[in-house]
Amino acid sequence: MKTTKTRWLIGMLVALAMVAAACGGNDDDGDADAPVPAPATEAPVTAEPEPEPEAPEPEAEEAAPAEPEQEQDGLAEAPEEEEPEFQPAPTEEPEPEIELTATWRGVTADTITIGVTYLDADLLVELGFSPATWGDQELQIQALVDDINERGGINGRQLVALTDKYNPIGATEAEAACLRLTEDNEVFAILFGFLGPAEVANTCIVGTQETILVGGIISPERLAEARAPWVNERATREVSSGALFTLLEAEGMLQGRSIAVVADLSAAPQLENVTNLLREHGVEPVLETATSSQVADLIAQNQEWATLSERIRASGADTLLLVGNASAGVENARLNGLEVDIWATDSAGLGANIGANVDPESARGVITVGPMTNAQIYETDPRFKECLDAFNARHPDIEIKHPDTLELGEPLWFTSLSFHCRFFQILELLLTAAGPNLTHETFADAIANIGEFSVAGQPYASFGPDKLSSNDSFQLLEQDPDLGSRGELVPAGPMRDATP
Repeated sequence: MKTTKTRWLIGMLVALAMVAAACGGNDDDGDADAPVPAPATEAPVTAEPEPEPEAPEPEAEEAAPAEPEQEQDGLAEAPEEEEPEFQPAPTEEPEPEIELTATWRGVTADTITIGVTYLDADLLVELGFSPATWGDQELQIQALVDDINERGGINGRQLVALTDKYNPIGATEAEAACLRLTEDNEVFAILFGFLGPAEVANTCIVGTQETILVGGIISPERLAEARAPWVNERATREVSSGALFTLLEAEGMLQGRSIAVVADLSAAPQLENVTNLLREHGVEPVLETATSSQVADLIAQNQEWATLSERIRASGADTLLLVGNASAGVENARLNGLEVDIWATDSAGLGANIGANVDPESARGVITVGPMTNAQIYETDPRFKECLDAFNARHPDIEIKHPDTLELGEPLWFTSLSFHCRFFQILELLLTAAGPNLTHETFADAIANIGEFSVAGQPYASFGPDKLSSNDSFQLLEQDPDLGSRGELVPAGPMRDATP
């Protein structure tokens, strides 16, 4: 049996792996009046002498009107029309220029100050939780800020970014970063927020400090505590599950299946919602259950799955749908000889982030759903290229390599640049849509009314009154254990806007 300390360390490794997966990828001077012509001056009136009366002439028959002269072709010659005097088209008066003033905490007549939090990736490397650093993140952040400002800023104001690095192991450093940015520096909004075990500190931003947050993990419980606008860039489990079923149905893979649905402990609260979505697509699960063992307790998991595998076999299932982290289900399906296709609602725990205790071959052919892959973003995404060009223009000596060409230990510049790029593009869109009178209310209105857009890694994205997560871009992905050191997820279908 493993000690409690060992189990804690394994749990922290799993949580931080999920953090890395989340970060890797998965908005004229004064008026001039038109000239008015002056009125014509009247000439003086001169009295004319009255004419002398003429002698009356004898009455004569009324002469008939003269016949108009006829042209040879029989048509009357039309009188020449005078050309109309040219009248200039009325000019529209320019809208009066809005005088920019300080409108909210962090917003002056000239600047918008935001806070930008980011993971201490160097610390993760030192602790053995990450194979490589993410490059100089402050350099990337400033390059993106400079690019926005050189394009005119946001509605006439320049963007100022204050950065704060945090340790994701626990919430202590994250809460301190929250207070530094909101109380000491009084920023208008915070970008990225906190991930992993530190994500509980997001409520410090949107709750007690009443500051806008673009990022973090939104849950109904945390959203209920929010007293400032809050959006992020990722889809909820319910949305991604619905997208998975929509795409499977479009490919003719869903109907006629006998599906056993198993959620891990962390995803148990979403089990009912996921199975209801499956029913909406015409499939009644043959089994639906959740595990009760912790992800880090491998011995307890294996024991529980030995019994669960017999239930799955007895149910007659030909497909196993894993809700939540898929690693344990993938490995135990192989260990217990289950002959089933495996689908997963979450891409976390698959791809290069497959569990260290999982044989990559066990995951061959596992189907999940997700956004653009790193390779797709680097090779084909025009919105990411905007950020790549902006960074390269300022730092031509630094090469942002294709993510599939990196050697072990090389800095993951692409991972962090694509992540920062997406968030800054979302923020720019919302700040611009909020207009020059920048307040919490106008920012909330921008969220509710901005509709559809695209950002790096998300060709289909949107916000709305009841939609606070931007991603609408989904494709089927398949695990290929022959790629990379631990396998990779590769596209298994077209990219679609798969949300309702």
